[in-house]
Amino acid sequence: MSNKSAGIMTSFSLASLSIVENQRSAGVLFGFFIWSLSTAAQAGSSLDDVTAELKNRWIALGGDASVSEFEYPSVSPGYELPGCNASLEVNVVRHLQPGRNGVEVSCAAPFWRQSFAVELKVFADVVTADTDIRRDTVINAGQLRISRLDTSDLHKGYFSNIDAVSGMLSKRTLRQGTPVTPDMVDLPDLVQRGQLLKIRLVRPGIQVEIKGEALARGHLGEQIRVRNTQSGTTLFAEVIGDGLVQVQ
Repeated sequence: MSNKSAGIMTSFSLASLSIVENQRSAGVLFGFFIWSLSTAAQAGSSLDDVTAELKNRWIALGGDASVSEFEYPSVSPGYELPGCNASLEVNVVRHLQPGRNGVEVSCAAPFWRQSFAVELKVFADVVTADTDIRRDTVINAGQLRISRLDTSDLHKGYFSNIDAVSGMLSKRTLRQGTPVTPDMVDLPDLVQRGQLLKIRLVRPGIQVEIKGEALARGHLGEQIRVRNTQSGTTLFAEVIGDGLVQVQ
């Protein structure tokens, strides 16, 4: 009887121990699950989330995301933001534009705020010098090439078509690889100061050409002072060709 009771009690004790172990195991698993959720919620967000928001704003402003890139020059590769249980707030210090921008990222829970410098690069086809080009040189197409460049620093503009630059006069020496901007080139002079030329007088129903002298140099479409060599009269005329001006 006692042995039987002992056997029953032993069996009951083992069963009780198994239940306790199961409860402890379940408690450990549940705690681990809660800790995992908490860790996931507190895990740092990458700057990709910020970049995605900036891209959306750039698109809303009419920007083309397919040719744009965002870089964080002062941030180490792989950097992660602190954990945040709420939505990240992304504020641009000024109007988002190509080049360097200031961005402030913050979180409400837990509260934190960080500021970053963000470079917005916008790429386009740009006419560049394919060789060194000297000053006062009439540029030909063989001296140029198309390069894919970041245009955020080209504040004075740029050319995207070689034909728009070919035939222009270089106002300064252009080194190989230099992006050609409008302030670097000018139309070549078709008339030089002191040059003998033709003055075309145009009136309704009549057109007359007389001999004259240029009192200034000028390029196509430019107004310059000329003198009628026959009468000595000085007048303004538009350069319309090589050695030819017109008065209307």
